[in-house]
Amino acid sequence: MNDKLFNGYGYIYEVYKTKSFSRAAENLFISQSSLSATIRKIEKRIGVEIFDRSTTPIGLTEYGIEYIKSIEKIMDIENEFQSHVLQLEELITGQLSIGGSSNSLSHTLPPVISSFTRLYPGVSLRLIEGGSYQLEKQLSEGILDLVIDNRIFPEGQFSRVPLFKELLMLAVPRSCKVNEELKDFQLTADDIMHQKHKQKDFPIVPLNYFSQEPFLLLRSGNDTRQRAEKLCSHYGFAPKIVLKLDQQMTAYSLACYGVGLTFISDWVIMHMRSDDNLIYYRLDPEFTSRDVSIFYKSSRYLTRSMQEFLRIAEGTEF
Repeated sequence: MNDKLFNGYGYIYEVYKTKSFSRAAENLFISQSSLSATIRKIEKRIGVEIFDRSTTPIGLTEYGIEYIKSIEKIMDIENEFQSHVLQLEELITGQLSIGGSSNSLSHTLPPVISSFTRLYPGVSLRLIEGGSYQLEKQLSEGILDLVIDNRIFPEGQFSRVPLFKELLMLAVPRSCKVNEELKDFQLTADDIMHQKHKQKDFPIVPLNYFSQEPFLLLRSGNDTRQRAEKLCSHYGFAPKIVLKLDQQMTAYSLACYGVGLTFISDWVIMHMRSDDNLIYYRLDPEFTSRDVSIFYKSSRYLTRSMQEFLRIAEGTEF
């Protein structure tokens, strides 16, 4: 469609509604001569006369009848779009896609999601589980609107809203004999719940004590895996990996059954059912402290639903 055919249709439609050039000019706050000249230009541009000026009140030509029908269709489309924009801006409707690990979606976001859905029940939330690099790719491609993660995404390409800091702890099955030598370093889940592991004077365990123990680590590329390897290397050994897993929660569950040692977020420990089969150890914060943040693509337009979700997340006490 040649959109120039309908440039200035508001002038045409006002004359059609009032059936008078003079009354239309008054409503449009222009002179009658200016209105007449404008409509003549429009008729010349489209190649036919719209108004039959021989009748009183002024009428439409056969072409004019079809032109008005087309204008009204355009107006309906504009009104529908305006209504849709208004609904999106008022968050009456819409969709928001959020990605994260199973841990993040299960234990971090629920209070944010609860508040958001209570305030904006018409907005449909779509939650996608995945690994950090998979989620980063989907965020970059526009498949996801927001991603919650504990790895720092590339600056410049992504913006982030920090939510809280977490610390990686070493979770060791109680059955491991090495625990007997390290009683001064041990923490329970209840200790972690009461933030004892964050006290600066609480001792950091020498990780080399566990150099001969079996480890449950996440797959290569995961931030937890990278930190674990750097920490072990710092203490002069390579971990003996018995299983490589995709999620912290899986490693945690297997550690509870004595399969091996693993690195687990204090946030997970604080939000999971306490398990007496595990003993926890504080690690060097230089290697284990990280931010949990919500990321979005820097170049994309922030919809109202994205803005509101971020606002609620920032205001949530984790």
